[in-house]
Amino acid sequence: MSLPVLIQHLAQTKLTAYCMQKLPAQLRDRVRLEIEVEGETVTLIESRPHFKHADIWTRLPVARFRFNLASGTWTLFSPNLAKPDAWRPYPAKPERDLGKLIKLLDDDDSGAFWG
Repeated sequence: MSLPVLIQHLAQTKLTAYCMQKLPAQLRDRVRLEIEVEGETVTLIESRPHFKHADIWTRLPVARFRFNLASGTWTLFSPNLAKPDAWRPYPAKPERDLGKLIKLLDDDDSGAFWG
C-alpha cells in the first residue's frame, strides 16, 4: 500500500523543511539529506561523497517513519546498524503529528539517529 497523496505531500514538506534547517547551505555540496518514499514509509537518508571516490556518494539511513492508515498515526524507527536494511522501533508512541516525531531526531540522547 502507498501513502495517500495528501499524507505524502505533508510528510515531504515537513521533512524537507527539517532538512533545510538541519543542514547549512555552505555544507550542501558535501552532505545531502534526502527523503525516500516507499509504500507507507518515508526514510531520511544522509549522503556524502565516498572518502576515496568523490564522484560516488554513500548513503546512510538516519530514520524511518511509517504511516498507519487505519489509525492515522506515524511510528518512528531507527536504523539497526548491526543488520543492513534493518530497522528497530524507536521508543516513542505513535503520533498523528509527524512533526513531534521529527523533533525526536534532535532530542534523542542515545545517538540512535545522528550518532
